[in-house]
Amino acid sequence: MKNKLIYSLGIVFFMSLISYGQEKQDIKVLYVGYSPEKPMPENIESGRIPAGMPPERYKEEYGKRMPAFKTLLETYFTKVTTVDPRDYNEKMSRNHDVTIFDQAPTQIKERVIHNDPETGKFVSMEPAKYVSDDFSSASVFIGHTSSVIGSSLGSKLDWYCLCLDRHAHHIKTEHEIFKGPFKTKITLEKRETPKGVLEAYDGYNIPKEIPMWEVDKEGYLDGKGFRIGMVARGWNFEDSPNSEIISGGVSSKQKTAVALGRHGNFFLWGFAGSPAYMTEEAKIVFVNAIVYTNKHKNDKLIVRKYNERIATKEYIDELLFYTTKPSYVSYVEAYKGFNKSTVEEQKKIKKKQAKGNALTEMEKMILTSKPQEIGTREDYLKKNIGRQSWFELTGIDTLAIRKYLTENRDYFYSEPDGFYDLKVDEDIKSLGIANTNIKVLDKAISMLETNVEIDKAYRILLRYTLEDFKTAKEWRTWYNGNKDNMFFTEMGGFVWLIYNANANANPKVRPRNEKDIALLKFK
Repeated sequence: MKNKLIYSLGIVFFMSLISYGQEKQDIKVLYVGYSPEKPMPENIESGRIPAGMPPERYKEEYGKRMPAFKTLLETYFTKVTTVDPRDYNEKMSRNHDVTIFDQAPTQIKERVIHNDPETGKFVSMEPAKYVSDDFSSASVFIGHTSSVIGSSLGSKLDWYCLCLDRHAHHIKTEHEIFKGPFKTKITLEKRETPKGVLEAYDGYNIPKEIPMWEVDKEGYLDGKGFRIGMVARGWNFEDSPNSEIISGGVSSKQKTAVALGRHGNFFLWGFAGSPAYMTEEAKIVFVNAIVYTNKHKNDKLIVRKYNERIATKEYIDELLFYTTKPSYVSYVEAYKGFNKSTVEEQKKIKKKQAKGNALTEMEKMILTSKPQEIGTREDYLKKNIGRQSWFELTGIDTLAIRKYLTENRDYFYSEPDGFYDLKVDEDIKSLGIANTNIKVLDKAISMLETNVEIDKAYRILLRYTLEDFKTAKEWRTWYNGNKDNMFFTEMGGFVWLIYNANANANPKVRPRNEKDIALLKFK
Protein backbone atom coordinates (compact mmCIF):
# COMPACT_ATOMS: atom_id res chain seq x y z
CA MET A 1 0.00 0.00 0.00
CA LYS A 2 2.82 2.37 0.95
CA ASN A 3 4.69 1.68 -2.32
CA LYS A 4 1.50 2.25 -4.33
CA LEU A 5 0.99 5.60 -2.59
CA ILE A 6 4.54 6.70 -3.35
CA TYR A 7 4.14 5.59 -6.96
CA SER A 8 0.83 7.46 -7.28
CA LEU A 9 2.32 10.63 -5.83
CA GLY A 10 5.23 10.34 -8.26
CA ILE A 11 2.85 10.04 -11.19
CA VAL A 12 0.82 13.04 -10.00
CA PHE A 13 3.99 15.10 -9.60
CA PHE A 14 5.26 14.09 -13.04
CA MET A 15 1.91 14.86 -14.67
CA SER A 16 1.71 18.21 -12.92
CA LEU A 17 5.09 19.12 -14.38
CA ILE A 18 3.87 18.23 -17.85
CA SER A 19 0.57 20.08 -17.37
CA TYR A 20 2.43 23.24 -16.47
CA GLY A 21 4.84 22.82 -19.36
CA GLN A 22 7.72 22.25 -16.94
CA GLU A 23 9.39 19.22 -18.48
CA LYS A 24 13.19 19.26 -18.59
CA GLN A 25 14.75 21.84 -20.87
CA ASP A 26 16.98 20.48 -23.63
CA ILE A 27 19.93 22.64 -22.59
CA LYS A 28 23.47 21.43 -21.90
CA VAL A 29 24.64 23.01 -18.64
CA LEU A 30 28.19 23.04 -17.26
CA TYR A 31 28.77 23.82 -13.58
CA VAL A 32 32.24 25.01 -12.49
CA GLY A 33 32.83 24.76 -8.76
CA TYR A 34 34.98 22.97 -6.23
CA SER A 35 34.55 19.21 -6.22
CA PRO A 36 34.23 17.34 -2.91
CA GLU A 37 36.53 14.72 -4.44
CA LYS A 38 39.46 17.14 -4.68
CA PRO A 39 41.46 18.70 -1.84
CA MET A 40 40.55 22.11 -0.51
CA PRO A 41 42.59 25.02 -1.99
CA GLU A 42 45.41 26.15 0.27
CA ASN A 43 44.94 29.91 -0.12
CA ILE A 44 41.45 30.17 1.35
CA GLU A 45 42.29 33.57 2.85
CA SER A 46 42.19 34.90 -0.73
CA GLY A 47 39.01 36.94 -1.28
CA ARG A 48 38.32 35.46 -4.70
CA ILE A 49 37.91 31.94 -3.31
CA PRO A 50 35.72 32.09 -0.17
CA ALA A 51 33.97 35.41 -0.99
CA GLY A 52 34.25 36.71 2.54
CA MET A 53 33.64 33.44 4.36
CA PRO A 54 35.81 32.92 7.45
CA PRO A 55 38.04 29.83 7.20
CA GLU A 56 35.98 27.88 9.74
CA ARG A 57 32.73 28.25 7.80
CA TYR A 58 34.48 27.73 4.47
CA LYS A 59 35.97 24.43 5.62
CA GLU A 60 32.57 23.37 6.93
CA GLU A 61 30.87 24.16 3.61
CA TYR A 62 33.62 22.92 1.28
CA GLY A 63 32.46 20.26 -1.14
CA LYS A 64 28.76 20.80 -0.49
CA ARG A 65 27.98 23.34 -3.20
CA MET A 66 28.67 21.17 -6.24
CA PRO A 67 26.26 18.36 -5.17
CA ALA A 68 23.56 20.93 -4.34
CA PHE A 69 23.85 22.58 -7.76
CA LYS A 70 24.06 19.23 -9.53
CA THR A 71 20.84 17.98 -7.92
CA LEU A 72 18.94 21.14 -8.84
CA LEU A 73 20.26 21.30 -12.40
CA GLU A 74 19.59 17.64 -13.16
CA THR A 75 15.98 18.16 -12.13
CA TYR A 76 15.40 20.74 -14.86
CA PHE A 77 17.92 20.11 -17.66
CA THR A 78 18.63 17.16 -19.93
CA LYS A 79 22.43 17.25 -19.67
CA VAL A 80 24.44 18.50 -16.70
CA THR A 81 28.22 18.33 -16.33
CA THR A 82 30.19 19.36 -13.26
CA VAL A 83 33.89 20.21 -13.20
CA ASP A 84 36.33 21.49 -10.63
CA PRO A 85 37.74 24.91 -11.68
CA ARG A 86 41.26 23.47 -11.50
CA ASP A 87 40.31 21.02 -14.27
CA TYR A 88 38.31 23.45 -16.39
CA ASN A 89 39.18 24.51 -19.93
CA GLU A 90 37.26 26.77 -22.32
CA LYS A 91 36.50 23.96 -24.74
CA MET A 92 34.16 22.59 -22.06
CA SER A 93 32.09 25.77 -22.25
CA ARG A 94 32.03 25.64 -26.04
CA ASN A 95 30.63 22.11 -25.79
CA HIS A 96 27.78 23.26 -23.54
CA ASP A 97 25.02 25.80 -23.96
CA VAL A 98 25.43 27.61 -20.63
CA THR A 99 28.28 27.58 -18.11
CA ILE A 100 27.66 28.34 -14.44
CA PHE A 101 30.74 29.77 -12.74
CA ASP A 102 30.57 29.27 -8.99
CA GLN A 103 34.36 29.58 -8.77
CA ALA A 104 36.95 31.04 -11.13
CA PRO A 105 39.23 28.75 -13.17
CA THR A 106 42.98 28.70 -12.67
CA GLN A 107 44.57 32.10 -13.29
CA ILE A 108 46.38 32.34 -16.63
CA LYS A 109 47.85 35.84 -16.23
CA GLU A 110 48.57 37.90 -13.14
CA ARG A 111 47.30 41.42 -12.54
CA VAL A 112 49.57 44.22 -13.78
CA ILE A 113 49.59 47.65 -12.12
CA HIS A 114 50.96 50.66 -14.00
CA ASN A 115 52.32 53.57 -11.97
CA ASP A 116 53.63 56.92 -13.14
CA PRO A 117 57.43 56.49 -13.48
CA GLU A 118 58.07 59.97 -12.07
CA THR A 119 55.51 60.33 -9.28
CA GLY A 120 54.89 56.67 -8.54
CA LYS A 121 51.14 57.34 -8.52
CA PHE A 122 48.69 54.74 -9.75
CA VAL A 123 47.83 55.17 -13.44
CA SER A 124 45.98 52.05 -14.53
CA MET A 125 45.61 48.34 -13.96
CA GLU A 126 45.36 45.30 -16.17
CA PRO A 127 43.17 42.79 -14.32
CA ALA A 128 44.22 39.20 -13.86
CA LYS A 129 43.01 36.79 -16.53
CA TYR A 130 41.19 33.55 -15.92
CA VAL A 131 39.93 33.00 -19.47
CA SER A 132 41.28 34.02 -22.87
CA ASP A 133 40.33 37.28 -24.57
CA ASP A 134 38.25 35.25 -27.03
CA PHE A 135 35.99 33.73 -24.38
CA SER A 136 32.37 34.37 -25.36
CA SER A 137 30.39 31.39 -24.08
CA ALA A 138 27.00 32.05 -22.48
CA SER A 139 27.59 32.11 -18.73
CA VAL A 140 25.82 32.58 -15.42
CA PHE A 141 28.14 34.00 -12.77
CA ILE A 142 27.52 33.40 -9.07
CA GLY A 143 28.46 36.50 -7.08
CA HIS A 144 32.04 37.71 -7.32
CA THR A 145 33.01 35.33 -10.15
CA SER A 146 31.44 37.74 -12.66
CA SER A 147 34.10 40.35 -11.94
CA VAL A 148 37.00 37.99 -11.29
CA ILE A 149 36.48 36.35 -14.68
CA GLY A 150 34.81 39.16 -16.61
CA SER A 151 37.05 42.15 -15.85
CA SER A 152 39.62 41.26 -18.52
CA LEU A 153 36.80 40.77 -21.04
CA GLY A 154 35.23 44.19 -20.51
CA SER A 155 32.11 42.91 -18.78
CA LYS A 156 29.79 45.43 -17.12
CA LEU A 157 29.18 42.89 -14.36
CA ASP A 158 31.98 44.42 -12.32
CA TRP A 159 32.94 44.35 -8.65
CA TYR A 160 31.17 47.32 -7.10
CA CYS A 161 30.83 45.80 -3.67
CA LEU A 162 31.15 42.39 -2.06
CA CYS A 163 28.31 43.24 0.30
CA LEU A 164 25.14 41.64 -1.09
CA ASP A 165 23.02 39.86 1.50
CA ARG A 166 20.00 37.63 0.82
CA HIS A 167 17.05 39.81 -0.24
CA ALA A 168 16.31 41.43 -3.60
CA HIS A 169 14.55 44.78 -4.03
CA HIS A 170 13.59 47.12 -6.88
CA ILE A 171 12.72 44.00 -8.83
CA LYS A 172 11.36 43.96 -12.37
CA THR A 173 8.80 41.30 -11.52
CA GLU A 174 7.47 41.40 -15.07
CA HIS A 175 10.79 40.05 -16.36
CA GLU A 176 10.93 36.68 -18.15
CA ILE A 177 12.94 34.92 -15.45
CA PHE A 178 10.03 35.38 -13.02
CA LYS A 179 7.51 34.07 -15.55
CA GLY A 180 8.96 30.85 -16.96
CA PRO A 181 9.42 28.45 -18.49
CA PHE A 182 9.24 26.99 -14.97
CA LYS A 183 6.41 28.51 -13.00
CA THR A 184 6.63 29.98 -9.53
CA LYS A 185 5.13 32.80 -7.54
CA ILE A 186 7.24 35.69 -6.28
CA THR A 187 6.45 36.49 -2.66
CA LEU A 188 7.16 40.11 -1.79
CA GLU A 189 7.07 41.46 1.73
CA LYS A 190 7.90 44.89 3.05
CA ARG A 191 11.19 45.15 4.90
CA GLU A 192 13.31 47.97 6.23
CA THR A 193 14.99 49.87 3.40
CA PRO A 194 18.79 49.48 3.54
CA LYS A 195 20.70 52.56 4.69
CA GLY A 196 22.78 52.43 1.54
CA VAL A 197 19.62 53.07 -0.47
CA LEU A 198 18.15 55.78 1.75
CA GLU A 199 21.39 57.72 2.13
CA ALA A 200 22.38 57.66 -1.54
CA TYR A 201 21.96 60.57 -3.94
CA ASP A 202 18.85 58.96 -5.43
CA GLY A 203 17.32 57.64 -2.23
CA TYR A 204 15.63 60.52 -0.46
CA ASN A 205 12.17 59.87 -1.92
CA ILE A 206 12.23 56.16 -1.10
CA PRO A 207 10.02 55.02 1.81
CA LYS A 208 11.55 53.50 4.93
CA GLU A 209 10.10 50.13 4.01
CA ILE A 210 10.10 48.64 0.51
CA PRO A 211 8.93 45.34 -1.05
CA MET A 212 11.60 42.66 -1.00
CA TRP A 213 11.98 39.11 -2.22
CA GLU A 214 13.86 36.50 -0.20
CA VAL A 215 16.45 34.77 -2.39
CA ASP A 216 18.59 32.95 0.17
CA LYS A 217 17.47 31.62 3.55
CA GLU A 218 20.70 32.80 5.15
CA GLY A 219 22.94 35.79 4.50
CA TYR A 220 26.24 37.15 5.73
CA LEU A 221 24.44 39.82 7.80
CA ASP A 222 23.16 37.01 10.01
CA GLY A 223 26.69 36.93 11.39
CA LYS A 224 27.39 33.23 10.90
CA GLY A 225 30.08 33.54 8.24
CA PHE A 226 27.86 33.00 5.19
CA ARG A 227 29.34 33.54 1.74
CA ILE A 228 28.90 37.16 0.61
CA GLY A 229 27.21 38.14 -2.62
CA MET A 230 28.28 40.86 -5.04
CA VAL A 231 26.62 43.83 -6.75
CA ALA A 232 27.82 45.52 -9.93
CA ARG A 233 27.79 49.25 -10.71
CA GLY A 234 24.46 50.38 -12.08
CA TRP A 235 25.42 53.83 -13.43
CA ASN A 236 24.25 53.88 -17.07
CA PHE A 237 24.33 50.08 -17.08
CA GLU A 238 21.51 49.93 -19.62
CA ASP A 239 23.11 52.31 -22.12
CA SER A 240 23.48 49.55 -24.72
CA PRO A 241 20.83 47.34 -26.34
CA ASN A 242 21.86 44.03 -24.74
CA SER A 243 22.29 45.17 -21.14
CA GLU A 244 19.61 45.06 -18.45
CA ILE A 245 19.20 45.48 -14.72
CA ILE A 246 16.66 43.00 -13.36
CA SER A 247 17.02 43.55 -9.63
CA GLY A 248 18.91 45.29 -6.89
CA GLY A 249 19.58 43.74 -3.52
CA VAL A 250 20.28 44.45 0.13
CA SER A 251 23.81 45.84 0.23
CA SER A 252 25.62 48.95 1.37
CA LYS A 253 25.10 50.57 -2.05
CA GLN A 254 22.32 52.53 -3.74
CA LYS A 255 19.16 51.11 -5.29
CA THR A 256 20.63 50.83 -8.80
CA ALA A 257 23.49 48.53 -7.76
CA VAL A 258 22.97 45.37 -9.83
CA ALA A 259 22.22 42.10 -8.04
CA LEU A 260 20.55 40.39 -11.00
CA GLY A 261 21.45 41.59 -14.47
CA ARG A 262 22.65 40.72 -17.94
CA HIS A 263 25.37 42.00 -20.25
CA GLY A 264 25.27 40.25 -23.60
CA ASN A 265 25.31 36.52 -22.92
CA PHE A 266 26.74 37.00 -19.42
CA PHE A 267 24.24 36.82 -16.54
CA LEU A 268 24.97 37.98 -12.99
CA TRP A 269 23.34 36.04 -10.17
CA GLY A 270 24.85 38.19 -7.45
CA PHE A 271 23.42 36.26 -4.51
CA ALA A 272 25.88 33.82 -2.97
CA GLY A 273 23.80 30.93 -1.67
CA SER A 274 23.92 27.49 -3.24
CA PRO A 275 20.60 25.71 -3.91
CA ALA A 276 20.91 24.28 -0.39
CA TYR A 277 20.25 27.80 0.90
CA MET A 278 18.02 29.19 -1.86
CA THR A 279 14.30 29.57 -1.22
CA GLU A 280 12.05 27.34 -3.31
CA GLU A 281 11.02 30.37 -5.35
CA ALA A 282 14.63 31.40 -5.94
CA LYS A 283 15.58 27.92 -7.15
CA ILE A 284 12.99 28.18 -9.92
CA VAL A 285 14.01 31.72 -10.86
CA PHE A 286 17.66 30.66 -10.95
CA VAL A 287 16.79 27.83 -13.32
CA ASN A 288 14.76 30.25 -15.45
CA ALA A 289 17.78 32.57 -15.54
CA ILE A 290 19.81 29.75 -17.09
CA VAL A 291 17.13 29.25 -19.75
CA TYR A 292 17.07 33.01 -20.34
CA THR A 293 20.86 33.11 -20.70
CA ASN A 294 20.67 30.31 -23.25
CA LYS A 295 18.08 32.34 -25.17
CA HIS A 296 20.66 35.13 -25.42
CA LYS A 297 23.70 32.92 -26.00
CA ASN A 298 24.46 34.63 -29.31
CA ASP A 299 24.28 38.15 -27.84
CA LYS A 300 28.00 38.83 -27.74
CA LEU A 301 29.42 41.81 -25.87
CA ILE A 302 29.29 44.95 -27.97
CA VAL A 303 30.10 47.49 -25.28
CA ARG A 304 33.26 46.65 -23.38
CA LYS A 305 33.82 48.20 -19.97
CA TYR A 306 37.54 47.95 -19.29
CA ASN A 307 37.61 50.58 -16.56
CA GLU A 308 35.45 49.76 -13.54
CA ARG A 309 35.86 53.28 -12.17
CA ILE A 310 34.93 55.27 -15.24
CA ALA A 311 32.53 58.09 -14.36
CA THR A 312 29.27 58.37 -16.29
CA LYS A 313 27.00 61.41 -16.36
CA GLU A 314 24.92 59.86 -13.61
CA TYR A 315 27.93 60.59 -11.43
CA ILE A 316 27.06 64.28 -11.86
CA ASP A 317 23.96 63.66 -9.74
CA GLU A 318 26.12 62.11 -7.06
CA LEU A 319 28.53 65.05 -7.12
CA LEU A 320 25.59 67.44 -6.79
CA PHE A 321 24.40 65.43 -3.81
CA TYR A 322 27.79 65.79 -2.11
CA THR A 323 27.22 69.55 -1.99
CA THR A 324 24.10 69.17 0.18
CA LYS A 325 23.85 69.15 3.97
CA PRO A 326 21.95 65.82 4.14
CA SER A 327 24.85 64.15 2.35
CA TYR A 328 27.34 65.35 4.95
CA VAL A 329 25.03 64.37 7.82
CA SER A 330 24.74 60.85 6.38
CA TYR A 331 28.52 60.64 6.14
CA VAL A 332 28.95 61.64 9.80
CA GLU A 333 26.32 59.16 11.00
CA ALA A 334 27.84 56.38 8.90
CA TYR A 335 31.31 56.92 10.34
CA LYS A 336 29.96 57.08 13.89
CA GLY A 337 28.14 53.82 13.32
CA PHE A 338 31.23 52.22 11.80
CA ASN A 339 33.42 53.28 14.72
CA LYS A 340 30.87 51.97 17.21
CA SER A 341 30.56 48.59 15.49
CA THR A 342 34.35 48.30 15.26
CA VAL A 343 34.71 48.81 19.02
CA GLU A 344 32.01 46.19 19.67
CA GLU A 345 33.69 43.74 17.31
CA GLN A 346 37.06 44.33 18.94
CA LYS A 347 35.56 43.43 22.33
CA LYS A 348 34.33 40.11 20.93
CA ILE A 349 37.71 39.37 19.37
CA LYS A 350 39.54 40.16 22.61
CA LYS A 351 37.29 37.71 24.47
CA LYS A 352 38.08 35.07 21.88
CA GLN A 353 41.78 35.82 22.19
CA ALA A 354 41.61 35.65 25.99
CA LYS A 355 40.27 32.11 25.74
CA GLY A 356 43.38 31.14 23.82
CA ASN A 357 41.59 30.70 20.48
CA ALA A 358 43.47 31.48 17.27
CA LEU A 359 42.39 34.59 15.38
CA THR A 360 41.77 34.80 11.65
CA GLU A 361 43.69 37.31 9.54
CA MET A 362 40.55 39.44 9.31
CA GLU A 363 40.12 39.44 13.09
CA LYS A 364 43.74 40.48 13.52
CA MET A 365 43.15 43.41 11.17
CA ILE A 366 40.01 44.48 13.03
CA LEU A 367 41.81 44.24 16.36
CA THR A 368 44.54 46.66 15.25
CA SER A 369 42.24 49.09 13.43
CA LYS A 370 41.73 52.57 14.82
CA PRO A 371 38.56 54.72 14.82
CA GLN A 372 37.93 56.55 11.56
CA GLU A 373 38.44 60.29 11.85
CA ILE A 374 35.30 62.26 11.02
CA GLY A 375 36.20 65.28 8.93
CA THR A 376 34.57 68.69 8.73
CA ARG A 377 32.21 69.51 5.90
CA GLU A 378 35.09 71.29 4.19
CA ASP A 379 37.16 68.10 4.45
CA TYR A 380 34.22 66.14 3.10
CA LEU A 381 33.88 68.37 0.04
CA LYS A 382 37.61 68.28 -0.66
CA LYS A 383 37.59 64.50 -0.45
CA ASN A 384 34.63 63.98 -2.79
CA ILE A 385 34.93 66.94 -5.15
CA GLY A 386 38.61 67.78 -4.84
CA ARG A 387 39.83 64.95 -7.05
CA GLN A 388 37.92 66.32 -10.05
CA SER A 389 40.16 67.89 -12.71
CA TRP A 390 38.01 71.05 -12.71
CA PHE A 391 38.11 71.56 -8.92
CA GLU A 392 40.38 74.61 -9.21
CA LEU A 393 37.60 76.41 -11.10
CA THR A 394 35.05 76.03 -8.30
CA GLY A 395 36.89 75.23 -5.10
CA ILE A 396 34.55 74.09 -2.32
CA ASP A 397 31.98 76.79 -3.12
CA THR A 398 28.86 74.61 -3.30
CA LEU A 399 26.91 77.09 -5.43
CA ALA A 400 29.77 77.32 -7.92
CA ILE A 401 30.03 73.52 -8.05
CA ARG A 402 26.31 73.12 -8.73
CA LYS A 403 26.38 75.80 -11.41
CA TYR A 404 29.37 74.26 -13.18
CA LEU A 405 27.94 70.75 -13.12
CA THR A 406 24.47 71.78 -14.25
CA GLU A 407 25.54 74.13 -17.05
CA ASN A 408 28.04 71.69 -18.52
CA ARG A 409 26.13 68.42 -18.21
CA ASP A 410 25.81 68.00 -21.99
CA TYR A 411 29.55 68.35 -22.48
CA PHE A 412 31.02 66.20 -19.72
CA TYR A 413 32.93 63.08 -20.64
CA SER A 414 35.46 60.76 -19.03
CA GLU A 415 38.71 59.58 -20.50
CA PRO A 416 38.71 55.78 -20.87
CA ASP A 417 41.25 55.36 -18.06
CA GLY A 418 39.81 58.11 -15.83
CA PHE A 419 39.31 57.50 -12.11
CA TYR A 420 35.83 58.87 -11.31
CA ASP A 421 36.82 62.06 -13.14
CA LEU A 422 34.57 64.00 -15.50
CA LYS A 423 35.91 66.66 -17.87
CA VAL A 424 34.20 69.31 -19.96
CA ASP A 425 34.80 68.87 -23.68
CA GLU A 426 35.42 72.43 -24.83
CA ASP A 427 35.38 71.30 -28.47
CA ILE A 428 31.74 70.22 -28.46
CA LYS A 429 30.78 72.97 -26.03
CA SER A 430 31.87 75.49 -28.66
CA LEU A 431 29.42 73.81 -31.06
CA GLY A 432 26.60 73.68 -28.52
CA ILE A 433 25.89 70.00 -29.24
CA ALA A 434 25.82 67.32 -26.53
CA ASN A 435 28.04 64.28 -26.96
CA THR A 436 24.93 62.14 -26.41
CA ASN A 437 23.38 63.66 -29.55
CA ILE A 438 24.47 61.89 -32.74
CA LYS A 439 24.34 65.23 -34.52
CA VAL A 440 27.72 65.96 -32.96
CA LEU A 441 29.27 63.41 -35.35
CA ASP A 442 27.36 64.78 -38.32
CA LYS A 443 28.56 68.29 -37.48
CA ALA A 444 32.19 67.22 -37.10
CA ILE A 445 32.11 65.42 -40.46
CA SER A 446 30.56 68.51 -42.09
CA MET A 447 33.44 70.56 -40.70
CA LEU A 448 35.91 68.19 -42.37
CA GLU A 449 33.97 68.40 -45.64
CA THR A 450 34.02 72.21 -45.61
CA ASN A 451 37.58 72.47 -44.30
CA VAL A 452 36.46 74.35 -41.16
CA GLU A 453 38.42 73.81 -37.93
CA ILE A 454 39.48 70.38 -39.14
CA ASP A 455 41.71 69.70 -36.13
CA LYS A 456 38.78 70.24 -33.77
CA ALA A 457 36.48 68.14 -35.94
CA TYR A 458 38.97 65.28 -36.07
CA ARG A 459 39.48 65.38 -32.30
CA ILE A 460 35.73 65.07 -31.79
CA LEU A 461 35.47 62.08 -34.11
CA LEU A 462 38.44 60.33 -32.52
CA ARG A 463 37.13 61.04 -29.03
CA TYR A 464 33.61 59.73 -29.59
CA THR A 465 34.13 56.85 -32.05
CA LEU A 466 36.49 53.92 -32.45
CA GLU A 467 37.09 54.70 -36.12
CA ASP A 468 40.05 56.46 -37.74
CA PHE A 469 39.20 57.28 -41.33
CA LYS A 470 41.59 59.50 -43.26
CA THR A 471 39.16 61.32 -45.54
CA ALA A 472 35.93 63.22 -45.03
CA LYS A 473 34.30 61.00 -47.66
CA GLU A 474 35.12 57.85 -45.66
CA TRP A 475 33.70 59.40 -42.49
CA ARG A 476 30.52 60.44 -44.32
CA THR A 477 30.01 57.02 -45.91
CA TRP A 478 30.45 55.32 -42.55
CA TYR A 479 28.10 57.74 -40.78
CA ASN A 480 25.31 57.64 -43.37
CA GLY A 481 25.45 53.87 -43.54
CA ASN A 482 25.26 53.29 -39.80
CA LYS A 483 23.62 56.26 -38.09
CA ASP A 484 20.24 54.55 -37.73
CA ASN A 485 21.85 51.67 -35.80
CA MET A 486 24.16 53.64 -33.55
CA PHE A 487 23.98 54.21 -29.80
CA PHE A 488 26.08 56.11 -27.28
CA THR A 489 27.70 54.34 -24.36
CA GLU A 490 29.15 56.15 -21.38
CA MET A 491 30.01 53.02 -19.43
CA GLY A 492 31.96 51.74 -22.43
CA GLY A 493 34.10 54.87 -22.80
CA PHE A 494 31.88 57.70 -24.11
CA VAL A 495 31.77 56.45 -27.70
CA TRP A 496 29.19 55.91 -30.41
CA LEU A 497 28.92 52.26 -31.43
CA ILE A 498 27.03 50.29 -34.05
CA TYR A 499 24.41 47.76 -33.00
CA ASN A 500 23.26 45.04 -35.36
CA ALA A 501 23.23 41.27 -35.55
CA ASN A 502 26.99 41.29 -36.14
CA ALA A 503 28.82 42.04 -32.89
CA ASN A 504 31.99 42.65 -34.92
CA ALA A 505 30.60 45.75 -36.63
CA ASN A 506 32.90 47.90 -34.49
CA PRO A 507 36.71 47.93 -34.61
CA LYS A 508 38.41 45.80 -31.97
CA VAL A 509 40.13 48.76 -30.36
CA ARG A 510 39.62 50.60 -27.10
CA PRO A 511 38.42 54.21 -26.74
CA ARG A 512 41.25 56.71 -27.03
CA ASN A 513 42.60 58.94 -24.29
CA GLU A 514 43.64 62.52 -24.97
CA LYS A 515 47.32 61.60 -25.31
CA ASP A 516 46.46 59.15 -28.09
CA ILE A 517 44.28 61.71 -29.85
CA ALA A 518 47.01 64.36 -29.72
CA LEU A 519 49.36 62.06 -31.63
CA LEU A 520 46.94 61.59 -34.53
CA LYS A 521 46.52 64.16 -37.28
CA PHE A 522 43.92 64.41 -40.04
CA LYS A 523 45.43 64.39 -43.51
